[in-house]
Amino acid sequence: MDEPRMERRMIGAEEEELLDRLWEQTAGDEPRQPDTEGYADLQRRIRRRIRTKRIRRIAYSGAAAAAAAVAVLIAGRPEPAAGDAFEQLARMGVEIDRREVVMTTDDGQRMNLDQAARLARNQAGGMELSTGHGSIAVRDERRMKIEVPAGKEFRLTLADGTEICLNAGSVFEYPASFEGLGERRVTLSGEAFFDVRRDSLRPFCIEMPDNQSIRVLGTRFNVHAYAGEREHVTTLVEGRIAYRAAEESEELELHPNQQVRIDCDTKQTSLREVDAAAYAAWTEGWLWFEAEPLEQLAERFERAYGIRIVVAEPLRAYTFSGKIRRERGIDYILDLLAGTTGIRCEVEDGIMYLR
Repeated sequence: MDEPRMERRMIGAEEEELLDRLWEQTAGDEPRQPDTEGYADLQRRIRRRIRTKRIRRIAYSGAAAAAAAVAVLIAGRPEPAAGDAFEQLARMGVEIDRREVVMTTDDGQRMNLDQAARLARNQAGGMELSTGHGSIAVRDERRMKIEVPAGKEFRLTLADGTEICLNAGSVFEYPASFEGLGERRVTLSGEAFFDVRRDSLRPFCIEMPDNQSIRVLGTRFNVHAYAGEREHVTTLVEGRIAYRAAEESEELELHPNQQVRIDCDTKQTSLREVDAAAYAAWTEGWLWFEAEPLEQLAERFERAYGIRIVVAEPLRAYTFSGKIRRERGIDYILDLLAGTTGIRCEVEDGIMYLR
């Protein structure tokens, strides 16, 4: 039996029709009337969340879909301060990856970075990388590499003004300067959001795992291409890009709100229309997922929080949708999942097990 699908929308104070649909979809085979105490309780909880403007939704589907076609959770806990997510993990006994973001150059220079860095010419005319930890001089011909560990994000401004937000677990390589080059060529393994400074004479080219590549002139887009993952995804927010699945493949041109996906095993690509904002939401601190299997979600949580999660085999195919602030922490997220599905979280030897 097909599961009912619900459009993503905010719940407003007068949306009685939506309230009725939520009530009916949780009913199972028995007819339910809206004049019950349960209906009134659902209505009160929805409107309480409207007043506080902190609506959270988790929709569950999968092996238990027959028991609950759609589950809606509206949590009333206050927002924690930034940083609480990692203190929370420490209290739970979860082992956290404490590595720093590291920059290295091909001539052996090495520097720990904080949250952001900028490449630019200094007053003497040389290239300089500036961060919260200070600055270092870099020769124009040097090639540089940024490694972002799990639990971290990093923002980088290149010498041409291009801005890049690198997600956890990403590796990014680039030249110190693009001057004198016919193109601006960089390499990415991981996830990054690009805001490319337009230069009609020097296209911006991104090389990715498995010989994938992207060519742009000036645009904004997200690339999700971690080495070893089954699928890589490129989503265009603004402008145009030309995507190539392999060296011998033809270029595929994307327009705003289009997304190309490639199966890394079969090399098959698919193009579809999407809400591109959802795929860039991580740059603003959101974890946004649509019908995503728990096994894949666990991988995202591992990168986001620098932890290790093991998912029991029977749970791996369960799929979830939601939009949650990353700073709320893994404990808050797992409370939502547990309240919907009965998933248990147990910590053993610093590892989080979902059973």
